[in-house]
This record gives sequence, C-alpha cells and structure tokens, in this order.
Amino acid sequence: MLQWLYLLLRNLAYKNRLNLKPGNRLEVPLSVQRRLKKVTIKLGGRNNRLLVGEGTELSHCEIRLDGQDNLIDIGPRVRFRSGKIYLRNTSGQHIRIGAETTVEGAYLLVDEAASIDIGRDCMLSTEILIRTGDKHSILAAHSGERLNPARDVHIADRVWIGRDVQILKGTVLHPESVVGACSVVSRAFEEGNCVVAGVPARIVKRSIRWDRALL
Repeated sequence: MLQWLYLLLRNLAYKNRLNLKPGNRLEVPLSVQRRLKKVTIKLGGRNNRLLVGEGTELSHCEIRLDGQDNLIDIGPRVRFRSGKIYLRNTSGQHIRIGAETTVEGAYLLVDEAASIDIGRDCMLSTEILIRTGDKHSILAAHSGERLNPARDVHIADRVWIGRDVQILKGTVLHPESVVGACSVVSRAFEEGNCVVAGVPARIVKRSIRWDRALL
C-alpha cells in the first residue's frame, strides 16, 4: 500500500499520466516507474503489450498503444528523453527499441500493417521522425488501386542518426551506419560501416565506424 501511494504521489508531482484499459498488459519495472518524469502512457484496444526493460529512463514523452495484438518493447537501459511512440489502429505489429539505445527526441509512428525495429546501442539525436506509412492514400487514377502501402523500417545495432532526420517506410540501415543531419532516408541500404546523407539520402563515405566519445 505504501509503495502504491508513493508511486501515485510521485506521478502527480512529476506530471505522469497512465491510462490502462483492461485486457492489455503493461510491464514496467518498479525501478523504471520510480524514475518516470512527464510521461503519458495510454494503453487501449485489446491484447496489446507495453514492455519496458530494467534500467530504462523515460521522460518528456508520450506512448500510445491500441488496436489489437500489438507490442511496444523498449529494452533494458534505454534512454528515451523526449518525443512520442505511437502504435495505433492496426493488428499484430510492433515497435522494438534495443538495449542501451539512446534517444534525445524522436517521433516513432506505426498506424498501418508494418513495424519498426531499432537495434542495440543506437544513438538518435533530436527532432527525428520514423514512420512506416504516409498517413493518407495515393491511388491509381483508373483502377483505384492503392499505390503506397506501409512498409517496415529496420534499423540495425549501432546506428547513429543525426538531428532532424526523417526515416521513412521501407528504410533498412545496417550496423555502423551514420545518418547525416537533416537527411531523408527512404530506401533499403545494402551495406553498413558508411555515412548516408542528403535528400534523398545516399552513401557519401564508406569504411567507417563511430564512437560516442570524442577520441
């Protein structure tokens, strides 16, 4: 009872809001709950799961999960400091963020039949958008066939994404990739250990690796 009261008072003090509809699963370790700051979690729909690993830090962000049989899995020791994680209006999809990945500010959006995978030890800067669809339809003029279906986004382990980057549907980035600031990435790259940059992004340097430290 005292622990529940402590968490209630802390959520009020740090402006956290949790809204959980029955029939869904929210698995957030107590150690993580004690560190939440200005976090809104809205978990609706049916048979959806939000999993958060030990040692993760969530602050100044909003997580919305609904639809059916969907999963948001935030691995251990992740730091997500600002932004939104939305998985909505779909079925059987997921957003996964690997262990020890850091996010300074990003909006992750899945609202159709596609998923987002972000690997371990990635480094995301601020003002980043990652999405799997276009939100609206583009149709063939004569047949009415939709031409822009959603597609998965795959970001491998150890990818560094610079400020104000847009990662769009169908993107694949391999390990030790660096995405230059203000780039738009909209295709699957076939190699890692490279720098991609531009609008649209292309490989501008090969045979590299990156480090969080200034060496």
